[in-house]
Amino acid sequence: MPVPRPEIAPPSGEPRDETAITVVVVDDHRLVADGIAAALNIEEDITVLQIAETCGTAIDAVSTYKPDVLLLDQSLPDGLGTDIVQEVLALSPATKVLMVTADESDDVLIRAVVCGAGGVFPKGNPTVALVTAVRAVAHDEAIITPDELRRILPRLGRKGVRPGDQITPRELEVLRLLVAGASTASITAELVVSPATTRNHIQSIMSKLGAHSRLEAVAIAVREKILATPRPNSREHHW
Repeated sequence: MPVPRPEIAPPSGEPRDETAITVVVVDDHRLVADGIAAALNIEEDITVLQIAETCGTAIDAVSTYKPDVLLLDQSLPDGLGTDIVQEVLALSPATKVLMVTADESDDVLIRAVVCGAGGVFPKGNPTVALVTAVRAVAHDEAIITPDELRRILPRLGRKGVRPGDQITPRELEVLRLLVAGASTASITAELVVSPATTRNHIQSIMSKLGAHSRLEAVAIAVREKILATPRPNSREHHW
């Protein structure tokens, strides 16, 4: 069985930047994992702490480091990456999980969304795009294309008790934009508010829905039909 890799030293032996985005890379293909780690460690604002090769060692690494971002392969020797996301989030709620996988099927997308991952990044995309995705997911952006989101939304529906009755009308506006695939910047422009206000609304929505990521909030909103009918006891807010 593969053993956990030791902690990875920052490039040039320099002290680690305490403000950098911390990352754990999980992939059982050593060349792929080493390449990802090397590419990320070149960036001044990103530090790779460890490479893990199995679900078990990934959980150990998260428990040890509480990284900002977990880059998680879907197909691992001891299971599926999506099967451990909830355990990862229970250990480290602030960690953002980005699935990095060669399987771009809708089934994987849906698994990622439902389990609380921050998005899915296809293997084979340029390294510069992965660096951008790591920064984005670290700041709680959803890593999914609008086309992918539209494709999987119909399959997220199911019957059940609808949560989120405490969501305000303004938060419903934000949630509707999230379901449409909008980013923080586009929501800010659409509602003519500050980026901080947008982020606060999104965090409040996630908290009220019990979601760990924007994608999970979208999944819950669609599944529970939160946007389908007027909310009970809601009052119009003026901003």
